[in-house]
Amino acid sequence: MASSDFVRDILTKWDLSQWIKNFEEEEIDEEGFLLLEEKELIHLIPKIGPRTKFAHKHKLLKEQNKHSNVEENFEVATSSTASINTAKSSSENSMPSTGVEKHLSEKRKHEVANANMQRKKQKSMAASIDLPPIFDSEQKTEVKKIMQRVRGKLDRMPSTKLTDFLRSKIDVLDEDRKEMVGVFGKTGAGKSSLINAILGKTKLLPSGNQGACTSVMIQVEANMTNEKYIAEIEFITVQDWKDELWSILQVTSGEEEEDEDKEIDVEDGDDHDKIKALYGKEGHGKNLEELMDKKLIEIPEFYSSCKKLFFCDTAEELSKKIACYILSDSNSDTFERMYWPLVKCLTVKVPNCKDLLEHVVLVDLPGNGDCNKSRDTMWKSFVGNCSAVWIVSDISRAISEKESWEILDSTVPFFGSGGECRSISFICTKTDEESQKDNARSINLTRNEKTKEEVREMFNEQEDVKKHFSDAEGLFKVFTVSSKKYNMEKQSEPDEKEMTEQWMNALNDTEIPHLQEFLRNLNDHRKRASDYISGADGILSLIQAARNSDMKYSKEVMRKDLELRLKDNLESIGQDMKKLHKVFDHCLSQGVKKSEDSDEKLMNEILEPEGISGSGYHKVVKCLCQNDGIYEPTRTSQTEKIDLNKHLAKYMLNDIAKIFTHYFSNDKSGPIKERIENFTLDTNSLYEKHKCLFLHLTFLETEKELKPELICYLLKKKKQTYNTLSESIKDSMRVSYENASMHTGNGYLQQMKDELHQHMKKANIFQKAKKDMLDGLTELKDHILKQMKCKLQESIEISLQTPNSSFLPDVTEDYNKIKELMAHFCTIPVTTILDPHAKNTGFQSQSLAGQKDVEGPRILTSQHTRWSTYRLQCPKAGIFQSGLTGLVFEMAGKGDVHFKMSQWDTSVLGSMTPAGPLFSISCPAVLQLHLPHCMCDDEDEVLSVAHFTGGTMEIVKPLKTTASHVVVNIPNPSLVGLIRCGLSTLPIQSQVLLFLCPQGNTNQKGMLNVFLLPKNVPICKVKHQQKGSDFIQTSSECTLSPGRRYSLCCELVDCNILKSMQFDSDYTRKLLPTFQVSLECISDAKNMNLTLLDRETNDQKVWEFVVQTSSITSPSVPAPPSGPSRLQ
Repeated sequence: MASSDFVRDILTKWDLSQWIKNFEEEEIDEEGFLLLEEKELIHLIPKIGPRTKFAHKHKLLKEQNKHSNVEENFEVATSSTASINTAKSSSENSMPSTGVEKHLSEKRKHEVANANMQRKKQKSMAASIDLPPIFDSEQKTEVKKIMQRVRGKLDRMPSTKLTDFLRSKIDVLDEDRKEMVGVFGKTGAGKSSLINAILGKTKLLPSGNQGACTSVMIQVEANMTNEKYIAEIEFITVQDWKDELWSILQVTSGEEEEDEDKEIDVEDGDDHDKIKALYGKEGHGKNLEELMDKKLIEIPEFYSSCKKLFFCDTAEELSKKIACYILSDSNSDTFERMYWPLVKCLTVKVPNCKDLLEHVVLVDLPGNGDCNKSRDTMWKSFVGNCSAVWIVSDISRAISEKESWEILDSTVPFFGSGGECRSISFICTKTDEESQKDNARSINLTRNEKTKEEVREMFNEQEDVKKHFSDAEGLFKVFTVSSKKYNMEKQSEPDEKEMTEQWMNALNDTEIPHLQEFLRNLNDHRKRASDYISGADGILSLIQAARNSDMKYSKEVMRKDLELRLKDNLESIGQDMKKLHKVFDHCLSQGVKKSEDSDEKLMNEILEPEGISGSGYHKVVKCLCQNDGIYEPTRTSQTEKIDLNKHLAKYMLNDIAKIFTHYFSNDKSGPIKERIENFTLDTNSLYEKHKCLFLHLTFLETEKELKPELICYLLKKKKQTYNTLSESIKDSMRVSYENASMHTGNGYLQQMKDELHQHMKKANIFQKAKKDMLDGLTELKDHILKQMKCKLQESIEISLQTPNSSFLPDVTEDYNKIKELMAHFCTIPVTTILDPHAKNTGFQSQSLAGQKDVEGPRILTSQHTRWSTYRLQCPKAGIFQSGLTGLVFEMAGKGDVHFKMSQWDTSVLGSMTPAGPLFSISCPAVLQLHLPHCMCDDEDEVLSVAHFTGGTMEIVKPLKTTASHVVVNIPNPSLVGLIRCGLSTLPIQSQVLLFLCPQGNTNQKGMLNVFLLPKNVPICKVKHQQKGSDFIQTSSECTLSPGRRYSLCCELVDCNILKSMQFDSDYTRKLLPTFQVSLECISDAKNMNLTLLDRETNDQKVWEFVVQTSSITSPSVPAPPSGPSRLQ
């Protein structure tokens, strides 16, 4: 692309995206962009206004870039100085005392670093969202750019099954499902102030003396594109408003014939507020057509069914613009038109809040649904999608005021069993207004703790709420917050150097930082970044595999293996789902019987409630019939919401409550969700058997987006399933509702009741509801099994049955970059520590130029193991190398290093694989460790070091990688070894080792064992395994590629090419000869020429050696290499 992502992003950020095309046509990249001069802008941005804006921002950017370069140079210089100082320190470490001083100095530095870390942690807890993005998000951003480049390359290619599949995988990778936090509470409870304080934007959402309209839903999310504060206002449709007006006018005009007294009436206060807010006095006495006049509602977006947008530079500016759309200014002396009756939803996008809201949305919600169907549908959707629910109440009324608890009780069916809520928080606000005394803090904290205890006790009494959760008490939390106090403390925030414990305590007392931390945890940057990078790794692995491999036979074997595993897993899941169906059938049958036995009673509990006479209740019943069995009270009504359908399903819902919570738990993994999460083809177990297909296996291992997709469907279907009973009854009763609503005149209330009773008796509504729920469970089972089978089979087919696709883009550089990021990213918990006494792997010694010999390692043979333990005697501080293993130790002082080679356990490594032997090391004086590697180029691939200690595996980033060693700072190491991400096919430094194995018959000449091994496998290890054989000294070094096939050619053997074998760089198995050459046919007078050929490069020679027949008949075994030597 001519215009780089940098140019596109910066123009978009500056609201100048309409000029991107001009920059692309002129092929302006990042460097050219920064070098632009003012005279060149006339052609790029012809209009004066935008050009002036660009020139100003461009100047600031150049100055900022210049400043950044100065800082970068300073950092480089500082780093260089530090390196020099380190080098001096290393040099001085040749003396024992200096090494000890260094060790103590490092310890002091470590203590200071810990103190600073604690301080920074406190600072982080107290800070608002204006924190720098965490490192994991930066890695994810970098990988996203890589995948955008790859997607661009694929878009320029012709459409094939493979390219379409890859494009769809990248699209799925970019999908972002956000967590929703529902904020409930009555007007004046402090919801807006709470949200403003959490986001650090004190003037974002309007609050104060004006009454916030509770019928408007407000979403608050992050603006991830620019620095603007954005508001998107979605309106109800014109027809919805017209229907609502017609209903209001019909009630107020008294057009309906009534024969009942008005002892109880449907309150029209809400209707009156709507007319007054939107029309003022002008609306009085007008008919429907007059009220729908466009001159009275001057909002073009309302009539065109578009969203109204506001773009502002500050939160305060946005707040003023949206106030008339969400507030009811009923106390004002002068009329100001308020548009909240027309608003369906308001979305506010806030810049610079990635830390809290990148994957989270805060939603300020009314406590119940709405008589407007579109608003009611959206409300139910929002509540059902809430991952967390916050109930907000003034602390002085947290216990005494019923409204907050009624909101919880009325909404829990929607976010509990009918939703996906995993956390309920009761937030008591305005905790700073209780006391103005000198000991106010102590009084407030005591009062807060007492209130928390009382709220918890109150919640424990809410049995109807708790039955929706398997561990209700575990998911319930109480917070006592003060938005006002938090804002005051933040305004007086001291510098980091002056930060006092008193200020930190005052900030934490407000508990706003606790809610910020709650959102950070819900945001979960680390997991999302990890999932994204892992998915990207899988996609690039598939591209690499499709470009570079054939191996049809191996693919076919593995495909059959995977398909068998898939079949077995699906059958197991299917059996579990059938058990679920059987359990639900039994419980529903019990509920149906109870419902049919008590149907008259259930109906009369709604139509003829105790304590209310039939006179005057006619409007409630009429409204209920007109709205399919549901009565929604108005905003000012004292009457509760009535849902006749759900009431008729009461016994059935009660009988399935426990099993529903068990199988479809929100707060824990129910059996179905757990089966999906634990589902695996166990591709890790296939690495050993199919090493040449490791790229394909990497892709299949990362095919995990299917799990969240299925879990998302499970949640959606779970909500539908829970509501199936009431929805089925509503559908069965719909005809009777319509017929009943048409009755008018004398006695129409009784006529409506009779209509509903008769239809309920003959419609068999309970049996139908049971059948509908069981059908829904069957549909759930079929969908899960079908999706698993189809998508995984497609992935297996694409990965293993697609022919070589060399036309695909070369993504080697991108693939290696992602591997590098993953190496720095990974920390893997280990349940069991590896056994240091297990059988070990070996290592070839390496000598370093300029070293002087010191006392060699003394070999100690343990009685409990058949492998050798080595002791390296280091007489003073300095750097020492083992001549047998190549290990280098930086010592703080005199000491003996005991070390041995242990066995890798690949089951704990996940997608990582060993890149060298595993060493068990014991010596408290070791400061730094140098592990030998076998890479041809230290920049080809990034290696990490696995350090096992305390039952866990820590992956440590190396300090540096030299031509021969990986240097890592692990004081007092225990069990360490080199690892890499996945298996690599890059060429590595290797060795060819020859051992003459005598035969049982002394007249036979024996067998020549030929080993192809990585260079960092010690010869001593192979010698130990080949006891009784003679080692033949050769020019052993060569370069080999793991996974490639090589052949050994012998001139004196009848068949030139004895056998073609694959080079294996596995460090986890017993070392076996790659080739074996029978020596029976060799004459004593001749030499034997051995040649190693690369079969995949037209038999190119990679190693050659002439074996003297004298060495076969009387092999000379060289002395072992010299012992450890000290670096000068």
